Amino acid sequence: MRHLKLTIALLISMCLPALASAAMISASYQVNLNDSDPGLVIDSADYAANPFSFDLNAGESTTFNLFKIWTTEGTVNSDDKVAKPISVDFNFTAPELMSGSVNGNTSGDSVLFGLYQEGVLSWNGSLDLVFGALGDGLLRVSLLDTTFNEGIFGLGSYGSKVKAKIELISEASEVPEPGTLAILSLGLLGMGLRARRRSA
Repeated sequence: MRHLKLTIALLISMCLPALASAAMISASYQVNLNDSDPGLVIDSADYAANPFSFDLNAGESTTFNLFKIWTTEGTVNSDDKVAKPISVDFNFTAPELMSGSVNGNTSGDSVLFGLYQEGVLSWNGSLDLVFGALGDGLLRVSLLDTTFNEGIFGLGSYGSKVKAKIELISEASEVPEPGTLAILSLGLLGMGLRARRRSA
C-alpha cells in the first residue's frame, strides 16, 4: 500500500505546474509624438535600455524612467495650447509575444498672463495585456503624467523623465503537456488493474 501511495504522489506531481518562479519581462518601445508645428513641438530620447528586461513575480511591479521629453520652443503660443497626441508602442517578447500602446496628449500651458509656462504630458489610461494558453495571465503597463520645461516669462530649458510602471497582475497557468497526461493515465490504469487483481 505504501508503494501505491508513493506512485500516485509521483504521478500527480509530474502533472502539476512547476513551483511559481519569477517571470522574465522583456520589451522594446517606440515613442510617437508631435515634432512639428502646429502644437507644442516635442522631442524625446530613450532613457531605459531598449529593449529592457527584468524579472517579476505575480503581484509585483516595478517603476523606472522610460524616456526623456522636452520642447525646444521658447514660449507657449496659442497653437501650443491645443492638445496633440503622443503614444508609446510596446513590443513584448517575454513572457510571450504581444504588443500594444499607451496613448496620451501633450500641450503647452501658461498661467498668470504668461508669467509661468510649462509643457504638460497626460496619459489616457494603462495598457492591459492578456497572455497564456488559458488567457489568465495579465500584464499592466502604465505611464505617469508629468510636466516639463517649466519657466518664468517663457518655457524653461529642462525637460523631464517619463516614468513607466509595469505590473505582473497574474502569471499564466501552465498547461500539462499531452505526454505527461498520457503517463498519468497509464499509471492510474496500471494501479487500478493491480488493485483489481489483489481483490480477486
